[in-house]
Amino acid sequence: MAAHDSTFRPVELVDLSGFDIDRLGELAGSDCGAWTRRVAAWIGHSGTPLSPALARVLGGAPDLATAPASLGLYIDVSPGGGGGTHQTRPAVAPTDGARLVDLAEPVNPGAAERGAAPVHGWPANRALPAGTHRVTGADIDAVAGGRARPALLAELARGQASRRMLLLWALLRSAAVIDLDAPTRACLAESAQVLGQAQRRAPAAVRGTLLHPGVGVWLADAVRRCWRSAAGEDSDLGPLGHAGGIAAAAALRAGVPCRLPVRVIDGLVSLPTVGTATVDDAGGSANPATAAGALWALATVTVDGDGRHLDLTIGGPGAVGWLGRQDVGAPTGSGLGLLLEGADPFRVGDALPAGVAAAASPAETARWDRLVAAAGALLAHAGPDLAAEVAGTLHTLVPLRPVAACQGSSATATDSLGAALLSPPSSPLALAASLVHESAHSRLEMVHDLAALVSEAAGHGDLYFSPWRPDPRPLAAVLQGTFAHARMAAFWAARWTRRSPAADPHAAYEFAWCREALRAALPALRTADGLTVAGRRVVAVLAAACDDWERVAVPSPVALAVRDVLLDLTILWRLRHHRPDPHHVAGWARDWLAGRPCGRPSAPRSTVAPALPGAFVTRHARHELHARRYAEPDSGRWARWPAGATAGDVLAVSGARRAAAAEFRRELREQPGRLESYAGLALIHADQVDGLRRRLCTEHPDAVLALATRIRVASGRAPDLAALTAWIAAGAGRAIAEPAHGLISEVFQVVA
Repeated sequence: MAAHDSTFRPVELVDLSGFDIDRLGELAGSDCGAWTRRVAAWIGHSGTPLSPALARVLGGAPDLATAPASLGLYIDVSPGGGGGTHQTRPAVAPTDGARLVDLAEPVNPGAAERGAAPVHGWPANRALPAGTHRVTGADIDAVAGGRARPALLAELARGQASRRMLLLWALLRSAAVIDLDAPTRACLAESAQVLGQAQRRAPAAVRGTLLHPGVGVWLADAVRRCWRSAAGEDSDLGPLGHAGGIAAAAALRAGVPCRLPVRVIDGLVSLPTVGTATVDDAGGSANPATAAGALWALATVTVDGDGRHLDLTIGGPGAVGWLGRQDVGAPTGSGLGLLLEGADPFRVGDALPAGVAAAASPAETARWDRLVAAAGALLAHAGPDLAAEVAGTLHTLVPLRPVAACQGSSATATDSLGAALLSPPSSPLALAASLVHESAHSRLEMVHDLAALVSEAAGHGDLYFSPWRPDPRPLAAVLQGTFAHARMAAFWAARWTRRSPAADPHAAYEFAWCREALRAALPALRTADGLTVAGRRVVAVLAAACDDWERVAVPSPVALAVRDVLLDLTILWRLRHHRPDPHHVAGWARDWLAGRPCGRPSAPRSTVAPALPGAFVTRHARHELHARRYAEPDSGRWARWPAGATAGDVLAVSGARRAAAAEFRRELREQPGRLESYAGLALIHADQVDGLRRRLCTEHPDAVLALATRIRVASGRAPDLAALTAWIAAGAGRAIAEPAHGLISEVFQVVA
């Protein structure tokens, strides 16, 4: 990486990536308050003051109300997605005994596992570690432009290791002052000691264990539980015993003998990066020393001339099953290879609105293996830089539950960066695109951990339109989505320009859509006050890339289609989230009902009142139909409409506008609240008129709909959109008030 420059203020994330884990709990002092603020942001703490006891062990009483926020959880749910997160047990047969794992490798770990010697960094005078992770302006430009080299990606991963270590520090310090049962307290202490021993023997192995997605989710969850308990709230502290499974996994990988108690959680004992055991308990506690009713197991790691072995013992009757580590894709170092994690009970957090899948069957694992290998080949064909940034960012794939009408749902969670959460894709190409998208989210959030991209004060009420989401988004989320779509544009542009245009209309469409979406999102980012200098650097690089892509030609029908889709989305977004001035609309309605000309032919002011997003999907039916039209033009997929599609949607996308308008009117008579039908009708009518009538359809459809609703309530009949727009435009001939910045770059205050 380039030498450090001071063109922006770094976040100053303390470098704990090599600090001795068994000494973490000893770190204390007033300077730890800054660490606590970071932890509070990562776990989503409400900002309320910590209890006195907790504040004392975490560095005093830091101001948590202004803790810097993470950029968020990023979810892309295709049509039909939804449902709550749930945990499922893997379907595995019980083992014949307690011996679960035999690693025949030599006892001494190889160079890749050993890595560099740990940096102890805490002198005898007990000064806190002072080193911090740094990224330069050139590093930020490289990430934003898709030119991140292996050394930079490795530094981002080290930053994530420090994040996990800082969360572990907060857990160990917090657990010391809460009412914790003796077995769980002993488990935490013993696990920290074993992790320290394993780290000194094989630091890279321990770091790989800590970077497992389940460990990140567990750490954040465990700290939340401790802080709630310290505040006097009811909090189940049993899951803190999962520390034993993490330590046992690290010990097994490092070749360190140990015996550790491990809490059984929902019938599972997870050893991250190694595997997951199922425990069928027939009678309560497995360890006589534990609290009544709590089920514990005893994990034993042994090392001998034959290798390393893991035994799991439970007390009393019961059975133990085992699901070992599953890797899919290319072998390590030869392409895209990912850990398939389908069993760890902490593999996703509670915020994910899509269920995780059960552990993959052999047939499902084989399919994922073929898909990942083929997706890796597609990425390599698109360009070595693009393939390298995906492979250098992602290490784990967490399958989501398949939904028949919803192939290709994907997500990234900030507690588990480096992991892509995916439902089964329809093809290797769809998987490749999703991996590009989700790896971009992880990379940008990793940068944000080291150099804040959005200021601490940003996002308090300001919401923006973003073409890829149906709901109003805060600034940080728009920045994340813009970056992800820029990397998607690079992927599709590479496919479009490297193949015969006639051979890949799908690539042309997806590239044109990403480019059009970027055009729409960038103006708001360019003028937003909440970006830091580092964030503005990211936006500048993205804007330059978008300018370069303007020179890439696509067929005229494709360009027209994506512009149609974008206008359709903006109309629908306004209908969902804009609330026009009710007094203005009431005046319109009085004039109409009295048979008078419109006396106020100017659009009312609108505020944004975000509608609940529960039923929304990333691509509504017409957007999805356009994409299918180019993805598989001869496959007959028109016979299988996407979820929520109507005859009007299909007619509109196929070009039968007159028939589509008639169908939309029929749909609105039967279901007046279907906003998708009203948006489709407004889009069609806008193409037939100009001036004020067109602007009413495209920029103020919410006002026209509000007027129609008032008239329908008063008279029992709703006039047609065309009649209303003509009546308003004919009122006094005055031009409608233009919005201050236009729809795409507007920023709104949320209505309380």
